[in-house]
Amino acid sequence: MSIFRSRDSEPQQPSIPSPSPSPAPAAPRHSPQPASAGPATHVASGTKVVGQISGSAELVIDGQVEGEIDLDSRVVIGASGRVKGEIQARAIEVGGKVHGNVRGRERVEVLTTGGLEGDVISPRVVIAEGAFFKGKVEMADPSRRDAKAGGKGQKGGGPAARPQDADKGAPATAAAKHAR
Repeated sequence: MSIFRSRDSEPQQPSIPSPSPSPAPAAPRHSPQPASAGPATHVASGTKVVGQISGSAELVIDGQVEGEIDLDSRVVIGASGRVKGEIQARAIEVGGKVHGNVRGRERVEVLTTGGLEGDVISPRVVIAEGAFFKGKVEMADPSRRDAKAGGKGQKGGGPAARPQDADKGAPATAAAKHAR
């Protein structure tokens, strides 16, 4: 007997008990975090935006953006998305291509389909195996950066962040890290 059934009807076929629930088929991964409850802006494929984008709504880019992006929420660059310019947001997910520096107040993630050419500053950075990355990573809280030290210092407890140069133009893999 199944414990999951619709309220108004009995199951049409007898259910077969399974030792463990099997996971649902994997849906295409678009974001590791749940979508925000607030409004979102979508730059659709085939659309090009030139200029500065700022605000508090989540931004999903499947088209092209040239210019600075400064948001209080999350920026998601889809697999077909292209950004040329700096990005600053709470969280940044790169599934397409970005040419410019990125600052995530909470997290920056470059997915397997993503490519990032620029420096990254964020307390949490994830670069998937097979993703393209060319730049420098500084795992520091960008809101606590010491401007007088030219970005070299970090306030607060914990170990000091140490910038790491990625292999020039090489895919980010564990083997590439250890090949140095």
